[in-house]
Amino acid sequence: MMTLSNRFAPVPPAVLLIALLLSGCGTTPPSQFYLLEAMPADSAAPARPGGNEGLHIGVGPVEFADYLGRSQIVTRKDGVEISLAETHRWAEPLQNNFSRVLAENLSMLLATDRISLHPSRNWADIDYQVLVDVSRFDADSSGSVTLAASWSIRGKGGSGLLAMRKSTFRAETRAAASHADIVRALSDTVALLSREIAAAIRTSERR
Repeated sequence: MMTLSNRFAPVPPAVLLIALLLSGCGTTPPSQFYLLEAMPADSAAPARPGGNEGLHIGVGPVEFADYLGRSQIVTRKDGVEISLAETHRWAEPLQNNFSRVLAENLSMLLATDRISLHPSRNWADIDYQVLVDVSRFDADSSGSVTLAASWSIRGKGGSGLLAMRKSTFRAETRAAASHADIVRALSDTVALLSREIAAAIRTSERR
């Protein structure tokens, strides 16, 4: 005959821990991953006569503020509070993705296939070097995204300062925008930066 004390014997702690772990399975949504995208192909400049090799552009170094050096997509609240999206992440380091998209955009805008990302063994052969320091690249609670960056252009082989500027670009989505919408809007700000840099390079060419 089973006694009352046997029926309500304490459960071993290890069994409780396993039960808690099992009860938590499946409650965390899977992470989603995003990439910035280059400008559409119809943004390309006309091909240069005699081929489209064009200028040799070196892109980089591209530096980012420390708060952006993480895999989570960053949003901003009330100007000072930073939020990290644990399940919405960059598919590769943001610095690498940004550099590559900037290079692709400049390739289209300047009609050149000769693009080198820093560091490169071909650095001594470049016609223009583009350096970028990104201080802000995020969205706020209203749906506005901001890219703030200081950038400069150097001449042949990275020598001689030709242009230096600090630029801020904004693009609008909507309040409570999806992270996919935020990434598309951030891509739009990279396109705006690319256009400004390309215009500065064209100005240098005319001189």
